[in-house]
Amino acid sequence: MSVTCRVIIVAGLSMAIASQSFADEPTSSGTGFAVTADGWILTNAHVVQECGRIEVKGKGDAADPRIDEINDLAVVKITAGEPLKPLAFRKSATRLGEDIVAVGYPLATLLADSVKITTGNVNALAGIRNDTRYIQISTPIQPGNSGGPVVDRNGLLLGITSASLSKRTADEIGITAQNVNFAIRASVAELFLQSQSLVARAADATENPTALSTADLADRATPSVFQILCYPKADARAAIGEAPRSSQTQPPANSVNLPADNATTAQASLEVPRARSGFVRHPKGIAPIKSAADGDAKTIGEAPNGSPVEVTELLSDWYRVTFGGFSGYLHYSWVRVTEFEEPAGDGRFVQVKSFRTLEEARSFIKASSVPLAAHLAANGWIAVTLHDVYGEQEAKDLSNALKTHGLIAKDAMVTFGNTYVRKVCCD
Repeated sequence: MSVTCRVIIVAGLSMAIASQSFADEPTSSGTGFAVTADGWILTNAHVVQECGRIEVKGKGDAADPRIDEINDLAVVKITAGEPLKPLAFRKSATRLGEDIVAVGYPLATLLADSVKITTGNVNALAGIRNDTRYIQISTPIQPGNSGGPVVDRNGLLLGITSASLSKRTADEIGITAQNVNFAIRASVAELFLQSQSLVARAADATENPTALSTADLADRATPSVFQILCYPKADARAAIGEAPRSSQTQPPANSVNLPADNATTAQASLEVPRARSGFVRHPKGIAPIKSAADGDAKTIGEAPNGSPVEVTELLSDWYRVTFGGFSGYLHYSWVRVTEFEEPAGDGRFVQVKSFRTLEEARSFIKASSVPLAAHLAANGWIAVTLHDVYGEQEAKDLSNALKTHGLIAKDAMVTFGNTYVRKVCCD
């Protein structure tokens, strides 16, 4: 599917993107697994569809990508020196609550770059809004898991890891949803393979399978699973550099007062000041006030954006506040804290990644082809964003353009930055 969006480029961006290292490093990664012995690998469409070159790590480059964008599925072909070991598709129905194992390569640039497995259960037999193409699973999922297999205790394929309910979504709906993940049903993938004249391996109906230990499952499944690396298209650099500037409906980036450069020195403080006062800043323009520090708690009132609040207590991700004569709780991301130093204007940040330490953030920024900055967040993490601040529509357009060309992560988000304390790197 071709995606149409207005592309806005800020001064200096195309110069940074023109770095020669741009095409030499993968821009993203995911997971795939063998579905035929002669070299076909199944994965998610979003893992491979914007790639100029696809590498199956340890097996060389892949060719002939075939994509079903609607169902987020794709297959690619590798030239295998020896037959692959395809996973068998389970024929019996998925059961609510049954034990499962997910296999993949999550966070391969941060954690060990080897294959990893996680265990969990089938939580629901449908996805968001009763989408029956999916099952909901409790198996922990991280970036890099996309496209990996979800197998039962006999090593048979139940689904393909696809998505998680993001923290941004949870914040927007006011519910702290934990470990809500989704996998595409194996039956949907089997129909996709049939449409490509590929025959999936079926479980042996005469075999009486025995539930395996997690270690035995790892031994059985991991030889079939591979890391997939996505490299940018050859013309991505030129496309970004030559993109026209669109009209703006929001204030230009230079209308926002950025933190002073001296806030980005090597000695930048990583101390988060005590939040005592601020005003409401919610993506929907109005924030629900809860009766307790819990997204599922009763809503006892509403506070429009700009409403002043006094912060009396911090409880995990929640502020206890007083507003309009009564007390309640607001998620910390809904309050622009007066004691923080980040700009209080209407400019938007484009947050690319977050890290536990400033050192990790510095390394990521140094390796990036796109100008980035780092900010201390209210929760103590380091948020990495595009270097500048933009009007709302400008930020969305730029974010979409960079995602399309594989220059920033697909889960990068546009944010007010109201949970940022101060800028700590880099100029």
